[in-house]
Amino acid sequence: MKNLVRNLLSIRKQRRAPPAGSLPKIGAVVTLGELRMKVNIAITDELWNWMVLSGWRKVPVKNDRRKCIDLPLNTLPLLADAAESQRDALQQRILQKYTG
Repeated sequence: MKNLVRNLLSIRKQRRAPPAGSLPKIGAVVTLGELRMKVNIAITDELWNWMVLSGWRKVPVKNDRRKCIDLPLNTLPLLADAAESQRDALQQRILQKYTG
């Protein structure tokens, strides 16, 4: 009922991004806006620092019910294998491809 009232009156509040948190383990989920990606490889500290600065965050709850676009499983290995100078451009292409 509260959800319906909030939608009708347009009184939703934009949530802040959660804190960066520690290095995610394999099997964890990270998000960037409406994109969701499963961690399927070990992330280095350097890669995680870049991801945090780019806006990626660990999902803080076990059952995340938000509607997100799930990225393919090869996305994280692509970002990890890319040279540091190419990651931003690669991420921009991913964002354009999946968010329109």
